[in-house]
Amino acid sequence: MIIQKSKLFTTLLLIFSFQLLSAASFDRYFPKLIKFEGLGYGIHQPVWGKKSFTKNEAYSIYKKHYWDKYNASMFKSQGVAEVLIDQLINAGVGRECVNIKAFEAVIGVKQDGYLSVNDIKKANSFKSPEEIINPFVNYRLYYYNGMANAKKYRGWTTRAKSFYLRTKKGNLLADYLILPKMLMKKAVPNISEYEAEEVLVTNE
Repeated sequence: MIIQKSKLFTTLLLIFSFQLLSAASFDRYFPKLIKFEGLGYGIHQPVWGKKSFTKNEAYSIYKKHYWDKYNASMFKSQGVAEVLIDQLINAGVGRECVNIKAFEAVIGVKQDGYLSVNDIKKANSFKSPEEIINPFVNYRLYYYNGMANAKKYRGWTTRAKSFYLRTKKGNLLADYLILPKMLMKKAVPNISEYEAEEVLVTNE
């Protein structure tokens, strides 16, 4: 009986350890994030207080108010979690939560601007993370290029492109753009609601 309990405990521990290893991790993303953010770790003083922030304070802010807020550790793919959270950190949720709606459009769920646990489960059901990551990177580029000061801040597009997944020969995988319905009306005049949900734009 004691041996059986010991085996059960060991099995549960291995399963739990595997789940932790297979889940997205903020600790793996943070070095990349602070490299992007540069001086001051990207912590804006008017928002977070008028002081010089330490690296540890930046870590806590980003983890609590972005990574944990959107349950990013529930994503199985590190790349999927990073590409979404990085957009929310760099650009916020956007007008009418457009950046979350864009992610929902990519994974094919209701575009309500609220990232739910079920949305994350749907993202986790994708066998190939590039089917989420690369279309969302393309959306990020579309989003940035539509901003008035896009030419001034070219680092935005460089940052977004760093998340692309490529073949060994350097070719992009799943290289298409999926826009949320709220942007399809603007991008393609007179498009119907049905068509707005179905449109894929390839980058060929």
